[in-house]
Amino acid sequence: MIKLIAFITMVIDHSAIFFFPEHEFIMRSLGALSFPLFAYFITQGLKHTKDLQLYIISLVTCACITQPLFNILFPDLHRLNDLYTLLFGLIILVLYDRHGYQAFYLTLLLVLANVVSIYIFIVFAIYFLHHRPVYLLGTMMAFYLLVHYLSGAGYVLFGPAAVFLMYSRVTIPLPRMIQKYFYYVAYPGHFLIIILINSARCPVNP
Repeated sequence: MIKLIAFITMVIDHSAIFFFPEHEFIMRSLGALSFPLFAYFITQGLKHTKDLQLYIISLVTCACITQPLFNILFPDLHRLNDLYTLLFGLIILVLYDRHGYQAFYLTLLLVLANVVSIYIFIVFAIYFLHHRPVYLLGTMMAFYLLVHYLSGAGYVLFGPAAVFLMYSRVTIPLPRMIQKYFYYVAYPGHFLIIILINSARCPVNP
């Protein structure tokens, strides 16, 4: 259920950017839920996966396939797509389990080099504070206030609401194959669909 909501809100967010600028605030406020929810199931994947190596390889493959599409849609960002932020968050947590807090020095290098976004800290907050929901909510609120201060975007303030969804018990039974592989296809797939729609709406004149 968390994955489905994360994916839907991400599509809403990206649709607002390219197709519905007049509704950007409302749609991107919903979109602000997506990254914390993706971060949540990344941390759950770390805790429950039976094959960590295969899990990381799958994320790397998906991130690499997505990057050219991301560059086409967001040519001015000059950074890796958000799946890399989740991926590096996962890798740093693995290193933390093996080598301790020294692993987090890598985080500072990645953020300062603009390889990943500061949203990587959400992955860590959820991992360490998931069993303390009040502390997690407070940390998320403080983080998004900082993001709002840095970016001036009001819609980001809705991001902490994702914490309430993380503790919801609502589930939607889906076939195992869809649960396991759908999102690896859907993540780059929705970028491709947006590119195709944009191309159809604004064809390049020879």
